[in-house]
Amino acid sequence: MTELRTAVNALRGAAGLGAASFTDASLPGIPIKALHITQLRAALDAARIALGLPAITYADSALTAGVTPVKAVHLQQLRNGIE
Repeated sequence: MTELRTAVNALRGAAGLGAASFTDASLPGIPIKALHITQLRAALDAARIALGLPAITYADSALTAGVTPVKAVHLQQLRNGIE
């Protein structure tokens, strides 16, 4: 998760945007939550728009905190959107 945040912020920097701030700045020992994925998506989407890149179609378009479990596909889609 930390690597994804760093990569998203690097992409934001390349797009001329400021670094995104995230809930739970320090993640060791904290389970990944829907909120973390939602924040990363928003930060990534803004960078992609600023760079003129196409939007990402996410597997679960809306994640609900405490309801939607975080899946490997959520993380992979973020990784793919950075590359």
